[in-house]
Amino acid sequence: FLGTFQRIQTKMSCPQQDTLIQRAAVELESLRHVPKHDGVRFPRNCRRLLYEIPGNSNCVDCGSLNPDWASVTYGILLCVNCSGRHRSYGVHTSRVRSITMDAWSHNQVLALLEGGNQQMKRFFQRHQMNGETAHALDRQYRTKAALFYRTHLDHHVAKVADAGLYNGRETVRNGSSPPRTSQSKTTTTTTTGKPIKNGSSTTKT
Repeated sequence: FLGTFQRIQTKMSCPQQDTLIQRAAVELESLRHVPKHDGVRFPRNCRRLLYEIPGNSNCVDCGSLNPDWASVTYGILLCVNCSGRHRSYGVHTSRVRSITMDAWSHNQVLALLEGGNQQMKRFFQRHQMNGETAHALDRQYRTKAALFYRTHLDHHVAKVADAGLYNGRETVRNGSSPPRTSQSKTTTTTTTGKPIKNGSSTTKT
């Protein structure tokens, strides 16, 4: 494990390459060799990168500053109070972890780096869901739109993981097209806002 980490670090040690994304990529790549059931503390540079993602300085549900809990399922950050509500949904709807206390696997960290609070909020707003009350939030996370979002994010993360060394969310978005669903004859939007058409109907879910 340490030998692999050091070899990757040596390859990326040139001064012009020494960016936050590249340091985070080294940390992220090293997690591939950690058994999934073990995990490690959330890597330092990955954490710095995480809080630079738009919307991530506040809890996605209530707006509290400096959230340090997360829903891996949606790639979002939460305050401790809202994380408790997400736990009540069950792991099939929202899997919650602490940024500071829990152990993390490669794909769990990647889900947060490819998710984002602003990204998810805009997705729900396009579906006329603003989550203005606790009851509205409870309903929001149990909709078909929420199911689509978490399923798409899971597929997207698997695709990015298979692509190799991480190059940042902007590179991923500029260089790849999102997967398309085939279960429903509807048009909905991806986590990045692009329409997905299936069948002949054009109604939004």
